[in-house]
Parts: sequence; structure tokens; C-alpha cells
Amino acid sequence: MVFASCATSRKVQVIQNALSKQDSANQQIIAEASKVDSVLIVKNIIGKIINEKITFNTLNAKVKVDYETVDKSDALIANISIEKGKAIYIIVRGTMGVIGLKAIITQDSVFLSYPITKKQEKKPLSYLQELLKIPFSYATIEDLLVGNPIFMDNANIVNYKMNNNKLQIGLMGTLFKNLISLSEDNHKVLHVKLDDINIHQQRTCDITYYNHTPVQQIQFPLNRDIAIASQSRFEIHMEIKEFSFNEPLKYNFVMPKPGKRR
Repeated sequence: MVFASCATSRKVQVIQNALSKQDSANQQIIAEASKVDSVLIVKNIIGKIINEKITFNTLNAKVKVDYETVDKSDALIANISIEKGKAIYIIVRGTMGVIGLKAIITQDSVFLSYPITKKQEKKPLSYLQELLKIPFSYATIEDLLVGNPIFMDNANIVNYKMNNNKLQIGLMGTLFKNLISLSEDNHKVLHVKLDDINIHQQRTCDITYYNHTPVQQIQFPLNRDIAIASQSRFEIHMEIKEFSFNEPLKYNFVMPKPGKRR
């Protein structure tokens, strides 16, 4: 039984007891019941994870970010404020504390301001999709920053297995194949591996969540490692140093209007 370790399931125990019987005539019936029961258990686990995402109105966070590309790496501090469903405010400072970038992400646009050069840009949200080679929606970006699993909604279960007492579930969505690994208690998503269904895209995204802390009776991951590979590779390591939910926005700002030339 792949779910022998799931102590919370009474149904599995019933099947295990049934399997201990020596009546060989019933073995096929019991095996079929076991298979159906296991699928229902996995569906319930996935449904619970999707339905128990961290919900919030606002989020403020100070995040240490290390990123690495093929030809560049750097360490930054990002101050982030999110107003749920409306806007994400990001202020990025270098190691010396100098602000190098201010950004506002909305449902359809990305506003960029570079205080050092005083350059400003407005781009469609698809700019981030092209930059990272992943079709992020605004809601997906919010989930990623908050630590909620992504690309799990409306996905079908295609396989599942136990690996070192941890449940792994394979999902098939409209854009990605999604392999998720759960904690032993099935309450935390520890790893997500996305593979593009379109083999010509050759896009993959690995996300590891760890160092969880309780928030709203949900486990909030303070650390995330993200690796995106397409034509090139891009890695981000996030460590949340400070955070607060449902408090007034701390890092929001208004983009300065471009000055008129004389």
C-alpha cells in the first residue's frame, strides 16, 4: 500500500485489514477497492492544499534575494508590499543600500523606475512572461511571492507514489506537467517541478519551499529556491527576513511623473 504512512486515513486501514485475510477469491476485489480509495485520498489532499492557500488583504516583506544567470550573479534586498488583487510594489536595494529599482506590478502592466539614471518605463505584464519565459499571470506572481503553490488549479492527477515517506503527485494542467512533493504530514508543499507540455518550448521551473512558519494556521515558507530553464538558466534564492500580513502598506509609493524638458 502506497499510503500505509497516511495515519489520518481510516479507509486505508480498512483496506490493510482486508488484505490480511487469506481468501484469495476476494484479492482482486480488494485490490480494485484499494486503488479507488487511494485515488480519492490523493484528490482530497490536493483539494485541501488548493483550498487552504494563504489568504490575505496586504503583505509587507523584506526579502534577501540572491540571483544567478549564465553570466551574472548578485545579492539584493527587496522591500515588497502587496495589495491583494491590485498592485505589487517592489523597492530593490544593492549591497550598499542604494535603491537601484522601483517597480509596480498591476493586473496588466509593469512600471519600472531607475532612480540612479532617472529612467522610467511602462511595459505590459507580458514583459515579465518574456523575461522569465514562464506565463505568469498577476495572480500567479502574488501566489509565488506569498509562497502558495502555483499551476495546480484545474489540473488532473496522473500519478502518485510515496518516496522516503513523502507523497509525490503528478498533475497535468493546460500548460505544464506539475510534479509536487509534500511533507510527511501532507500539509506543506516542499517542491514543485513544472515541465512545459509543449516539448518545443523546453521550459522547466523548479521551486523548493522550506523553513516554514505558522501563519493563519497555514505553513508560510520563509525560504524559496527558484530555478527557471529555457534557452538559458535563471536562479533565484529568496530569504524572507521580515513580514506582516493585513497591515497598512509599508513600501508602497507613487511613480514620479516624467519631468518636462526645457
